[in-house]
Amino acid sequence: MRFLRLFREKKYWLRIFLWIACVILLIVCSFSALIYYSVERKVFQSEYENSQKILSQVKYNIDYLDSTIRNMALSTYGNNETKALMYLTEDETYDHLSTINKLNATVIANNPFLHSIYIYNKHKNVYYSTFGDLFHADAELDQALKSYDRIPALKAIVRKLPLSAGPDAKSITVMSYVMYENVDDRNRMDGAVILNIKLDWIVNNIRAISGNDTGTSSFLYILDSANQLIETDPNDPVASNPFAVKIREAYAQSAGQPAQGDASSGFLSRSVQGEKYLISYIRLENTGWTLLEARPYKEAYANLKQLLDTILLITAAVFIGALLLTLSVTRGIYSPVRRLMEQTSMDGSGSAQYPILRSGARDEFAYLTEVYRQSKEQLYEYQLEKNNNTNIMKLYFLKKMLVDSLGMSASEADDAFKQLGASFSREKAFLLCVLRIDDYKPFMRRSLAERELLRFAIANVTSEVLAKSFDALTVDMKDDSFTILLNAADSEETEEQAAFLLAEAQSYILRHYGVTFSAAISEPAADYTAIASAYSQAFANSAYRYVYGPMSVITQSAIDERTSGADLEQTLETESRFIETFRKGDTAKTEEKFQELFRLIRKLEYNDIMIVGMQVVNHLKKAIYEMNRTRKEPISIPKLLLNRELYEEETIDEFERQLLEAIGSIGIVGKDNVLEGNRVAADTIKEIIDNNYFDSGLSATGISDMMRLSSYKLSKIAKEHFGMSIPEYITQVRLSKAVEWMENSKLSIQDIMRRVGIENESYFYKLFKANYGMTPREYIASKRER
Repeated sequence: MRFLRLFREKKYWLRIFLWIACVILLIVCSFSALIYYSVERKVFQSEYENSQKILSQVKYNIDYLDSTIRNMALSTYGNNETKALMYLTEDETYDHLSTINKLNATVIANNPFLHSIYIYNKHKNVYYSTFGDLFHADAELDQALKSYDRIPALKAIVRKLPLSAGPDAKSITVMSYVMYENVDDRNRMDGAVILNIKLDWIVNNIRAISGNDTGTSSFLYILDSANQLIETDPNDPVASNPFAVKIREAYAQSAGQPAQGDASSGFLSRSVQGEKYLISYIRLENTGWTLLEARPYKEAYANLKQLLDTILLITAAVFIGALLLTLSVTRGIYSPVRRLMEQTSMDGSGSAQYPILRSGARDEFAYLTEVYRQSKEQLYEYQLEKNNNTNIMKLYFLKKMLVDSLGMSASEADDAFKQLGASFSREKAFLLCVLRIDDYKPFMRRSLAERELLRFAIANVTSEVLAKSFDALTVDMKDDSFTILLNAADSEETEEQAAFLLAEAQSYILRHYGVTFSAAISEPAADYTAIASAYSQAFANSAYRYVYGPMSVITQSAIDERTSGADLEQTLETESRFIETFRKGDTAKTEEKFQELFRLIRKLEYNDIMIVGMQVVNHLKKAIYEMNRTRKEPISIPKLLLNRELYEEETIDEFERQLLEAIGSIGIVGKDNVLEGNRVAADTIKEIIDNNYFDSGLSATGISDMMRLSSYKLSKIAKEHFGMSIPEYITQVRLSKAVEWMENSKLSIQDIMRRVGIENESYFYKLFKANYGMTPREYIASKRER
């Protein structure tokens, strides 16, 4: 049940996991299939090569036997004793019978593949035979010879040779080789020698070779030149064997297709009687036969099954390992979503456990969308609350308490607390905290809606954190600061506890909203009449952010400890020595004295720090003026020393860094005057456009006239500094101002258009869509949806 709840809770995580798992499974299966297919092809090719080796060996033996038989037929035909029988016209004598006996004793006895030899005599039309009677009648031979238009010489004629007569007549299949010289017009030979070869002897030898080489069961068949099966065993007619017929048909069907091999050999695979077979074949040119070998596929590929099992096992192992890796990768990808879930948990606990199930959302992003909608509604309610009279009165009473608590009577104080709706007690101690937003200039460059959201977050989060130990009321002072009034039991650890909780709030705001603030805490005020004094102290102490830096928590005790060793007179003496060293132009000594000076400045009180800092800058400028009186080439004063920006830095560290850079740049040749002039001109162009964008008559020509610059010069400056022409920049400013009106007002599109200096509505729509990819109405609608 818990497992099911986990997957229902993390639907988006599950979606990521399944997608990655499917991709990995697809890749692993593809590689496994590729490996198996490649190995299968190699095994298939190896089996074919093995079969071809066997068939080639058989072919060689048959060709050799064919050559031997031809030579034997020729030698027998050329024998004088044989010729005497072949052309004998008289009665046979003992010498003639001796010729047959000699053939039996020599040729037949020494060649086991030879069944018998016939000597044909045309004059007597008889066959003298080494088998059976001297005069042998072989009707099968006569029938076979008559079937040819011209009797083939020294070619194997496959036929049946009867061994006995009668009802139980037996016969064998032989190959008859006929040797003759001439025939008459009736296709009758004038004399011939006929060798009958035992076909079963040849087949048995072929099978012996095949079986010994492979060690597996296979089926061997011989086809004649007409692709018909040759009968090799009268007791088992191959023509009536369905399996043999199927093998022959499979070969016959492939005969017209491109062979998988060379022209005289090849292989194919077919299913015969429900089982797959690998069929190899080779053609014998001398005899015109074709040898077919059929081997069961499962025997030829017995190792492939083991390979397939191994591949499946490896695939499963790799996939399981990949799933474990995917869990880790998915966790990393899902981590930002999980953090968002933790930050936006609807129960406010900061835990992401089961928020989707409680909210009924479809998935995490639907949940986050709902949280965003609720937050937007809360912010809207907060803005409404700020503007209503009740809230205005609350702020009035709280500010009155901060400014004039000393002049309030006890009853007025009780009434003020009652109006504030707070459970404050005059019997407890009061503490004032001043919060100041760090890096306030960049903060102000954010959009109005974002600034309001962040201010709301800082005020409410800090109040909630402080509420763990204090009663707290917060006032947004509308600048870079907030004031928090705390009420707690009188305790020596009150200040330390507030500092700890403020540090916790700072970390939370930085982690979740990306902004920081500094906090200053007053000393505890034992009575409500001291609230105004405590506020003044906290506000004054907040200025020490200049020394402590951003995201600091400043207490009076920390300030006292830091300034306890301050010596203003010593600091001023060090400042005089620094200026004197600077006049001498010793860079190393100047930097050393500069750092020593600022170590002492940091120990001063805030007002003295600011005074001494201003004095250092003024003395530097004065020293440069005096040095220039005696120099032929005057030193240019860094611009940083001439404007207010140096004094507006939020921290003394940044003030020190910039001042040191300015000192280091003294004497260095500045930028080219022309470039500097162009920058001034660009700033002026920008200022004119920013201040007059609402004027529909604003144009590049008008700006050119105002600045007394040519249009070409003005265009060049704009391209260099803005990256676009002046009309394009004017359009960009007008559109950005139009977007601000759309986001922060309820004005109609026509009113907004006129306020940014565009009078033609269709032209405005065209410009807006080109820049934002949608019409103004669509843009407003999308903002409302979000």
